[in-house]
Amino acid sequence: MRTTTIAVLFASALTVGGCNRPAATAPSTGPNGGDVVPIQNGTAYAELLANADTGEVMVRTWDKDLKSPKPIEKEPITVGSGDNSAELMPHPTSSDPSGTSSRFYGHADWARGGNVGHGWMAMRSDGNQRHSFDWRGCWQGGKAHGRMWEEMGDHRRMGPGMGPGHGPGRPGEKGGRE
Repeated sequence: MRTTTIAVLFASALTVGGCNRPAATAPSTGPNGGDVVPIQNGTAYAELLANADTGEVMVRTWDKDLKSPKPIEKEPITVGSGDNSAELMPHPTSSDPSGTSSRFYGHADWARGGNVGHGWMAMRSDGNQRHSFDWRGCWQGGKAHGRMWEEMGDHRRMGPGMGPGHGPGRPGEKGGRE
């Protein structure tokens, strides 16, 4: 009887001790150096990147190991800071299955200059729940990986109003950078 009581107490202590362990935390940066937000109940991650010069914002979605792209439902993603927000549209890569996307892109004029410190991200498939993140990695990752912005091609000219001359554009074009 005494052995059984000791075994029960020991098992109880292990169970209680296990409940007090901190939950696994999300990595702070993604493969491109951007800020990371867990999505799809922690089975995937969204990496946020921003271009301080143009106000361009991109989200890349990754598997839970942050090793391979994880295409998700092809629904816009909203990013914001305070009351400001921007909708990022899906721009699937050539390897994304039909109806999914692992890349989302848009413009946020309020993000130009890179002075935003804290933000939030919401996805329709996640019930529009806001996930908080810091923009520090977004700016650093966006600057270090400038080629990502060039991958967006003609979409780079699509800013507010979604037509030529309304976004950052290309050098020499109406509305473009000089």
